[in-house]
Amino acid sequence: MADTKPHLKSQTSEETKESDLSKDTPSKSSPKEDSSLLDPTREIKSYKRRWYVLGVFAYAALLQAVVWNTFGPIAQSAKAVFGWTDANIALFYNGGNIGYMFFMIPVAWLMDVKGLRTSMLACAVLMVVATSIRCITTKPEPATWLINIAAVVNGVAGTVPFAGPALLSATWFPPKQRATATAVSTVFFYLGMSIGFIIGPLLVPEPGGSFLSVDQMIPLNTSLQNDEAAYIHPSATDITAERDGIMKLMYVECAACVLLLLLVVVYFPAKPPSPPSLTASMERTNYLQGLKGLCTHRRFLLILVAYSVPAGVYNVFVAVLDVNLNGLGITQNHAGWIGFYATIGGCFAALIMSRIADLLVYHMKCLLLILFLLAAASTVWFVLLRLSYLPFTMLYIYTSSILVGVFINGSIPLFYELGCEASYPIAEGVTAGMLTLMYNLAGIIFLSALMIPNIGVIWMNWCLLGTVIFAIPLLLVFRAHYPRTNIDTKDIREPLPNSNEPKTGSTEAR
Repeated sequence: MADTKPHLKSQTSEETKESDLSKDTPSKSSPKEDSSLLDPTREIKSYKRRWYVLGVFAYAALLQAVVWNTFGPIAQSAKAVFGWTDANIALFYNGGNIGYMFFMIPVAWLMDVKGLRTSMLACAVLMVVATSIRCITTKPEPATWLINIAAVVNGVAGTVPFAGPALLSATWFPPKQRATATAVSTVFFYLGMSIGFIIGPLLVPEPGGSFLSVDQMIPLNTSLQNDEAAYIHPSATDITAERDGIMKLMYVECAACVLLLLLVVVYFPAKPPSPPSLTASMERTNYLQGLKGLCTHRRFLLILVAYSVPAGVYNVFVAVLDVNLNGLGITQNHAGWIGFYATIGGCFAALIMSRIADLLVYHMKCLLLILFLLAAASTVWFVLLRLSYLPFTMLYIYTSSILVGVFINGSIPLFYELGCEASYPIAEGVTAGMLTLMYNLAGIIFLSALMIPNIGVIWMNWCLLGTVIFAIPLLLVFRAHYPRTNIDTKDIREPLPNSNEPKTGSTEAR
């Protein structure tokens, strides 16, 4: 880790100018009020079982994303089987986001008060219920209702794996592994989206119609709201294969969720016997006081908007990529692979950037600025290609899409950790819950616009570009302070009174 002492000194004058968070949201136990919390003899241990807990949690995040991203990658097949439109596809995504928004605050309370085990049990049960009811029928009218209900239930289940990564990493992992652990949980959510882009088209055949070639592409100023403008349906199509493929996909996802429930029931403790860091053993701000404090904390609000607007829009943008690219000679399989590679690239970038952030913990703001400048450049390239201002080739559309995913998704774990640093001593679950709440709100607003008659899809590209550029000035004015890390790294950098004993921060227990 780079030497951080100069950073600590330079922050002192800034911290005295800005009102401390604990003044806005008084905590039950403030580090400054209780010097015993900094006692270097406090037992600090990291248990190897933390990797199992992280694995189960990441698996839950993966499955929730797979279920959420079921119908976008097979949009054309689902339209043929159920008679849906683009608005129906958007509504399924919105149903999950709306369910998430309504239940995020009470679930944040559940994680804060009852702990991770109770929260994960509730999450796994809801996911089993959501995937089970989708297996009941493929008759268009009842299936549409059941799938809408399942989307909302799955969105409620997603509150735990999506808002909990920072809480799990703070509860189970030492300071030098926190950002990496947060990244793993976050990455598996996006990996789940990537799997959705692949498993759907693999199990569900595309309808037997033909797509327009690039030479036959309709003018870009023509609305694509009418599916027949971009897709030529055969006069008589046997959709038995498509219907059977969709049901097979429903069964596979349901079985995977049942496995998750079994794993959580067998072993998923709320916390380790001993904390992995000093701050993990400290009491956090009261839940209601924490919520109030987040709404009035200016530095956190900057992080909240800079994260939720571009990342929330991009998340749903890539989910309906097939709708956006339809009419350019790109099939749903091609759109699925583009989304897959873009999301996978973001997963690798998130892991790499989080590891760098663990080593250079006081440089998260700089890392985020670099990522968003590159994301803005990549998005400009993609938009110019999509609107035919630049020569359109499959290679270019793949490359630009992947780069956008790499730079936006690569920033997400850093936003989680920086948000928790800015809001400390508010509980990590409450902070991450607020971040993801606004993230989903951004996605809901974006998807809701798709339901406006004859709106087309061109606006989607400009919207994505605007949100990415919008985040850059917010990051520039944000002042980064790291109070949680300052407390934890004190125990790591300074020797213990008895030099014959190993440092408490390096203990590894089974």
